[in-house]
Amino acid sequence: MTVHRRVWTMELLDGAEAAYEKAHAEVWPELLAQMRESGVRRFFLHRTGRTIYAFQERDTPFGQSSLPPSEISRRWWAAMEPLMVTHADGRPVHTELREVFALDTTLENTE
Repeated sequence: MTVHRRVWTMELLDGAEAAYEKAHAEVWPELLAQMRESGVRRFFLHRTGRTIYAFQERDTPFGQSSLPPSEISRRWWAAMEPLMVTHADGRPVHTELREVFALDTTLENTE
């Protein structure tokens, strides 16, 4: 089975750290179900100051859906919007980390 991995960063607004941590300690069950249905196997977050580092591992490729974001995703973005740097539509601004190389043979390049 091919494993698809993605790593990115996002930025919190000043003073939003505690609220962001609390929200992720209480992630909505319907959001977790949506992630599970889309093939997510693992999801990690790490915060250093206002920078969030996110890592996701899933069974399905990233970015191949032409479907608009789900209602659940849009509600989560709306809940996170007061806490993060976002686009006009509420999506978090993120920067993908470029994979330089992989030493395991199961990793598919996500570019």
